[in-house]
Amino acid sequence: MQKEHANLLSGLYAALDHVHSFVYIKNRKFEYVYANIHTLKLFECTAEDLYFATDSKFFPSDVVNELRAVDIKVLSGESTEEEIIVNGETSKRRIYFNVKTPIYSDTSPHEIIGILGISTDITNQKSLEEKALRLAKTDVLTGLANRLELDARLNHEIERYKRFKYPLSVILADLDHFKNVNDNYGHLLGDKCLVQISDILNDCSRVVDTVGRWGGEEFLILCPETDLDGAITLAEACRTTIAQHYFPEVQHVTISLGVTTFIAGDTLEMLINRADQALYHAKTNGRNRVEALTG
Repeated sequence: MQKEHANLLSGLYAALDHVHSFVYIKNRKFEYVYANIHTLKLFECTAEDLYFATDSKFFPSDVVNELRAVDIKVLSGESTEEEIIVNGETSKRRIYFNVKTPIYSDTSPHEIIGILGISTDITNQKSLEEKALRLAKTDVLTGLANRLELDARLNHEIERYKRFKYPLSVILADLDHFKNVNDNYGHLLGDKCLVQISDILNDCSRVVDTVGRWGGEEFLILCPETDLDGAITLAEACRTTIAQHYFPEVQHVTISLGVTTFIAGDTLEMLINRADQALYHAKTNGRNRVEALTG
């Protein structure tokens, strides 16, 4: 009977070596007592080297602490699922989906004697998901937030205003006579100019601000915790920097900007419409200028 049992285990271990996941068993001391061949390759060690080793031999301290916290849960009777990031700040960053479950004694059904873990490398999958998410939120040409993402962030900041009464301002900007740029220099050079404009607006703005492409040659800057005077100052800095900048492809470009601030009772549409009206005044009053409306 023991021989038959040993043969079954041998067959099981051989099968697990063909599973393209990392399968391992730990005892109650958090020591490895088994790992399939893929785990051994990951750890770059032999089965003998692995035996009775702990996570500290293979992972940095922050990951060890994270794994230990999960293992403690499992030894208390909980099955777990979590994502673990290893080498998160380096080019060797990997993401693993870990499933762990308690192992119970054959002779004492309520006694937990170890941990069974199965880890799957989902780095490529997560990278594809992150790329798809970025594309959904980002303007392809400029890399700025797109209209959909701007709407989402505007709604979020409006809710923050309603809760905390933080000031909230927006700047709507439009390049002056940009159709002439496209007509005279072509859309390819016009696009290069838009990218440079995007970089300038980003450089002028704070980390907490969101710069986005509203559409065509229009841009929107979302300025949380910023009153009207602060937003006007930012808009003027953007205007001046662009007016003084030399663009190799098209030489000089100017921009008009409309500024407004959120007023209690505003909707998103009311806020944007007021910024648009301010921008219209900047255009009709000579362009290359900043105008503001408060209500």
